[in-house]
Amino acid sequence: MKKTIIARHNANQQVLLRLNDNREKFSQVPIMIRLLSELEKMVDETEELITKGENIPGKTAGNKNLAKSELIAVSLKVSNIVKAFAFTTKNENLANFIVSSNNALAHQMRDQELLEYSKNLLDRINSFTAELADYGLTEELKQELDTEIKDYEHLMTEPRKLISERKTTNELTEDKIAMIQSMLSNQLDPMMELFVDDKEFYLAYKSARMIVDPATRKKSEENKENKQAEN
Repeated sequence: MKKTIIARHNANQQVLLRLNDNREKFSQVPIMIRLLSELEKMVDETEELITKGENIPGKTAGNKNLAKSELIAVSLKVSNIVKAFAFTTKNENLANFIVSSNNALAHQMRDQELLEYSKNLLDRINSFTAELADYGLTEELKQELDTEIKDYEHLMTEPRKLISERKTTNELTEDKIAMIQSMLSNQLDPMMELFVDDKEFYLAYKSARMIVDPATRKKSEENKENKQAEN
């Protein structure tokens, strides 16, 4: 999440706090009560979006690597069973299909190639279930292969989904911040002129409306330090 968005949200929370602290001062101004209610709702919605964005996982590489190693292990086990069956039955097509090298599965195949090979392997053993049982293929092993394929496929597509979800959440957050800014500038700021004589309330509101942009503040501090160094 951009630092400027967080800064704006923090400023909006401060505005909301100042208005709530002084609610009794505009209790007889219906439009102010309505605007406060709308602002509170939008600030809460912004907080929910920011929290959602922060909770979207960043990297899944560790999980993916683990799932890949588990898929390779079970695929290699099944491949060796099928290789023995293909050799003894002289099934050349099946023998030529089989990859029974850990190095080939782990390093020579791309991720998508490994997934496709495992899927095809599962399809082929389903055609020889009865025959392969004599070679040690069990229903549990077939189910394990199916499970590892699904887990690995999910982790291959998850990063793209996370990127899309994060992008959408960030855009919704920025839209909500823009809506709040519009309401403050076009409605609440003008309404606050009704309370210009109440210096404490008026200045507290104006102070809360000041947005501290972290990037601008850092640049300002650097310029100040440079000027001091020159002097």
